[in-house]
Amino acid sequence: MRILDKFLSKEYLRLYFVFIFFFIAIFLLTDFFTSIHNLKKGAKIWDVIQYYFLQIPYLFNFLSPMAVIVSTLFLITHLTGTHQIQATQIAGISFKRTALPLLTIGLIIGFVVIFADQTLIFKANVTAEKLKQENFLGPPRKKVQKNIFIHVPPSYLFYIRSFNSEAGRMENVFIYEKSTPGTVILAKEGKWTGKEWILYQGMRYRLNEKMEGIPFAEKTLHLDRKPSYFTRKYFPPEKMNIAELQRYISEYRKSGFKTLDLETELNFKISYPFTNFILLFLGIPVGLVLRKGGRGASFALGLLISFAYYEAMALLKTLGENGIVSPFLAAWAPNLIFLAGGIYLFTRVE
Repeated sequence: MRILDKFLSKEYLRLYFVFIFFFIAIFLLTDFFTSIHNLKKGAKIWDVIQYYFLQIPYLFNFLSPMAVIVSTLFLITHLTGTHQIQATQIAGISFKRTALPLLTIGLIIGFVVIFADQTLIFKANVTAEKLKQENFLGPPRKKVQKNIFIHVPPSYLFYIRSFNSEAGRMENVFIYEKSTPGTVILAKEGKWTGKEWILYQGMRYRLNEKMEGIPFAEKTLHLDRKPSYFTRKYFPPEKMNIAELQRYISEYRKSGFKTLDLETELNFKISYPFTNFILLFLGIPVGLVLRKGGRGASFALGLLISFAYYEAMALLKTLGENGIVSPFLAAWAPNLIFLAGGIYLFTRVE
């Protein structure tokens, strides 16, 4: 049995790495040729090369389920087509026992992806995003934003009529500070010094029985939140790790923002790696049904199943972000649906 397990594991991993790097190469080439016209004039060739190299860990995570299902179908159809599955059954080894090393690999891939996503992939994403901003043209940004309402932990509530993030300048600012008694600050202008905010031409009210108001020409607000904090332009959630995403969800909640999209993304971060095991589990009995369909049929069916999963995931993610279903259900429903299909087919294997 150990010889059989080693043989199946070796053959499967060989196919898996061939397909994962094939899919990664296709995605990188496609992205390069569609983005090359967005390169800035001063873009450095080495930075662009490094940017695409750093995309590999993220694409490995994203494309792994596709490589898993295609590799599974390739291997199972090959084994059945060459009568190796039948030979093991004649030797008294059940098919379910034969498939055990493949299922083990599926679990291992899932846990490796989870670990990599929290460490290597996240660090690579951070560096890649920085290189992208430095070397590629992005969509035009609005310099001035209007009517910003935001809670700044632990005790400030801001309303900003006009805000220029690049200049670090606020106009017509209303600030409520939770204290005893409460305090309201109205200011015509606020400027970021690089360390703190300075308010100009305003009035400070203490919300006691007398409603005392104290005018000021200039007032230092000891708040170290940079201008970027008020624009809420953060690192793409899908490229964060779990810890970073949890931190942003907590911060968004304190700031009064809705977090359904972030909560949905967090649940998908947890559920997605297990897709590797589930699609492998589903692919084993599907490969037996396919039997002598050939490599072309195996490849096409693998892509079809993986695309069906990605479409289901995209649909459920949209429903979760819009509050139609809970973020937890949105993230785990695709896995449960495909797992149920795998269990049904696997129990019917003789």
